[in-house]
Amino acid sequence: MGGVKNLLFNASFRITFWFRIGSYLITKHHFIAKLCLIFVQLIHKHNQYLTGIQIGFGTKIGKALMFPHYSCIVINGAAIIGDNCTIYHGVTIGSVRGPKGGVPRIGNNVVIASGAKVIGNVTVGNNVMIGSGSIVITDIPDNSVVVGIPGKVISKEGLEHTKYYSKNYDS
Repeated sequence: MGGVKNLLFNASFRITFWFRIGSYLITKHHFIAKLCLIFVQLIHKHNQYLTGIQIGFGTKIGKALMFPHYSCIVINGAAIIGDNCTIYHGVTIGSVRGPKGGVPRIGNNVVIASGAKVIGNVTVGNNVMIGSGSIVITDIPDNSVVVGIPGKVISKEGLEHTKYYSKNYDS
């Protein structure tokens, strides 16, 4: 019953559930999959409209992605996001065009707080906390806490900060 309750009432679960179904279906090339994809696209578009989370099918995202708050979240379809990431409202994970262009690669166990932007060909390491309103335009090493415009590493206690956002946190 918990799965049905999540599908009906938890917007974070709904958006990721239909995203994963759609991402699976776009890899299939038979008629039934294409027919199902049309139906799934309609549901996903509706959920994007309701939540304000724009995330295209096929975006590479690891397990346990979580959106505790919604609205104004844009994730570039070519971005790569690792496992156990938490993304708050107002976040943009976007590309830069041109010769130095590219898209972000975000590691495992990363928390991106409200209003933060991760832009361009950058790598964000594992166990990183990106503070509210930060703009990340350079690579961020593992276990970092980042704040500011442009984002600067202020601490190497990222693991300590991100554990509070993990589903497995017991204390």
